[in-house]
Amino acid sequence: MNVRLEIDGKEIVAEPGMTVLEAAGRYGIRIPTLCYHKALGPYGVCRLCIVEADGPGLDRMVTTSCNLKATEGMSVETASPRIVAFRKTILDLLLSATVFSHPLNELAKAAGIRRSSFGTEKTDKCILCGLCVRVCRDSIGADALRFETTGENRWRVAEKIRLLKERCIGCGACAAVCPVAAIRFEDTGPARNILVYGDVANTLDLVACSMCGTPYATQASIDSVMARIDCELRKGIKKLCPECSRIIYAGALAGGFPPDVSGPGR
Repeated sequence: MNVRLEIDGKEIVAEPGMTVLEAAGRYGIRIPTLCYHKALGPYGVCRLCIVEADGPGLDRMVTTSCNLKATEGMSVETASPRIVAFRKTILDLLLSATVFSHPLNELAKAAGIRRSSFGTEKTDKCILCGLCVRVCRDSIGADALRFETTGENRWRVAEKIRLLKERCIGCGACAAVCPVAAIRFEDTGPARNILVYGDVANTLDLVACSMCGTPYATQASIDSVMARIDCELRKGIKKLCPECSRIIYAGALAGGFPPDVSGPGR
């Protein structure tokens, strides 16, 4: 059964299990966040998605909306004076902990912050949101990225992200979810470079598309995908770059699936 709640004075109907962040987004109510990704679920690290909420059995509180379940009769404010002040402080602290990145800078500007009042000594964009670590570990299964501490600080708090070359499959999922481009990949000819904090952390060879010959993916990433597919289905799958795949499968929808691509028996 759907639940009814109120967000910023607007009546919202949410599906069971839906979070306040998800429910607000469905109705066009924007709550800022950097560490949330719908493919990975809530994490609550960046704290930008904080809201004020109360309701039946719930005392008025400030909490992150990404992991707050929408419940019947709940009342939520996403931009109360207290939330605006808290969020501004969080953004100020995030700015002090990183160098310029467009997404963070845009959020700061929207909050009226032009530069951090705390100053900064950091030289990279990473905000330690953990999205890259989680997608590599939980979705891809490679577990090639880790939080790392250094020097005297090693027992207290993570300071950076480290990539383990021997575990990296070069899929690029980490770069795809990074909100501030602290991790990137660059394809140069037949090789893919994985860059962490601007430095090349790993280089892997790329496999060529069986149709056009364009290098497009690492063998390790292809093997990772194929391992999740039924053995019989693998027989009809060829190594195709995204553009050739689009052309071929668009043709398939029209009834023209070339046998040299679809495999025997198709």
